[in-house]
This record gives sequence, structure tokens and C-alpha cells, in this order.
Amino acid sequence: MSVESGHCSVSSGADSAVIASIVSRVKSGGIFDQFRRECLSDADTKPSFQNLLQRVEGYVSKFLSQQKWSPNINKNQLRERLRKQINESGMLKYGIEHLVEQVVNYKINSLFWPQIENVVKDFLGIQDIQ
Repeated sequence: MSVESGHCSVSSGADSAVIASIVSRVKSGGIFDQFRRECLSDADTKPSFQNLLQRVEGYVSKFLSQQKWSPNINKNQLRERLRKQINESGMLKYGIEHLVEQVVNYKINSLFWPQIENVVKDFLGIQDIQ
């Protein structure tokens, strides 16, 4: 496994197995869930999330107002058309990228990296020198 500018590049199947084992430890130890909860609790307080939510809700309302309603309407097809239009609009992609920058990228060095480092050290049997 080589590390270049903060990114890992996998060089063999053995490296892939090590990475999979470490990821498994992160998940089974509840660390991944902790990261997810931390990010989600922070995300909905950001103005970019509120802005994205309002834009999506407005888009959905406009889409639904343009539909002709009948008791026989196929709701699954309607949902798929709406999902396709939202995805093609690029609204989610750029809104989520900005939100990730605000929430996740901010937490990487301060919260995530130290915990991942501890899992890796534990996995490799490395002890901190004090």
C-alpha cells in the first residue's frame, strides 16, 4: 500500500484484504455510525442544507402541480420521473458537494483521522511511544 498526498493507492490483493479488515473494524466498532451521526446532526444546521431543502421542495411542488391527477395514476412511474428530473437538473450534485465541503471536510482532520489512525495502529499492533 502506498500513500501519496493523503490518498492511498492499492497495490496488491493483500493490501485490499488489509484495507477490508480495517474498514470492517471501523464499521463493527461503531465508528462509521458515529461519523455518520456527527455529520448528519451538523448538516441540517447549515444554511446550505436549508437552501438545498427549499430548492428541492420547490422543485417537487412545481413538478407535482404540473401533473394531471387521476385515481389510476402510476405513483412509481411518477416518482421515477421526478427523481430523474431532479438528478438531471444538477441541483442535488452541486448542493450536496457544497454541504460535504462544509461538514465532512471540516471534520476529517479533527475527528475522523485520529480515530481511523487508532484503528489502524490497533490492527497493526503499533503502540504510541510516550
